Amino acid sequence: MLNKNKFSYIVKLYNLPFSNNLPGFIRKLLLKKNKITFIPTKLKRLPVNNYPTNDTIEYQETLIRSYENTHSISFNSYFNLKKILRKNYNINSNFNFLDYGGDKIDFYLDISREFKNINYFLINQKKINDNFKNLKDKYDYKNLNIIYDLSEIKKFKYDFVFFGSTLQYLDDYQNTLSVILPLTKKFILFSATHFFKCKQSLNKIVVKQLNYLPKEYYLYFLNLDDFTNILRSHNFIENFNSTNENFSTNYDTFKNLDLDKISYRDLFFLKNTS
Repeated sequence: MLNKNKFSYIVKLYNLPFSNNLPGFIRKLLLKKNKITFIPTKLKRLPVNNYPTNDTIEYQETLIRSYENTHSISFNSYFNLKKILRKNYNINSNFNFLDYGGDKIDFYLDISREFKNINYFLINQKKINDNFKNLKDKYDYKNLNIIYDLSEIKKFKYDFVFFGSTLQYLDDYQNTLSVILPLTKKFILFSATHFFKCKQSLNKIVVKQLNYLPKEYYLYFLNLDDFTNILRSHNFIENFNSTNENFSTNYDTFKNLDLDKISYRDLFFLKNTS
């Protein structure tokens, strides 16, 4: 295990511009061996064009073919999502489901296969949206609705909103929440999101993600108390707050910061309509 000074060295090294292209054996020695995935940065906001995508129609169609053969999906940030949906809706229920940041067509296919009358709304980057729009037209996915921006989101209300490990990649996430929460009629789930506790007045930090190098991604770690207060201010009640077990990492690179209890969490809220 690396000592404290070496963790500090890794933080400094991988915040340098050339570090993304360091040889793979160095990444294996310093990062993978010690389960280091994230490092703090001095940035105040996420970079512009932070999360570039290589999504293609061809890739999405391989997911369609795979799902037709196996009825299993390629990725899910929260395995119990359908269990929650089954608890609150029957298979014939008509309800609006917003997938904020969805990027895999098999996820849509899996949910709509079970809930035939769901109205499935999806918003993401324009390139992904365009690909989903083409798939909708080609395969006649009548209940798939593509949304391009927050102004379009305002045209509807949503019974269930799902942020599947996406909120932390939105630069202006607070504005997004200020739009989404009043439109959410009942349930909202945030899965696979990093949170921390902190005695100082700090609602977020900008973090560099290292497990996709040389691709460079940044995200927020969010102050848990500050975040839950935002939900409460819109009349949401916390139903559960649990550790996400899908992914483990080493947070020792954050020891120089005055943060407590960094964790990877799933949070589910219900709106109090009484």
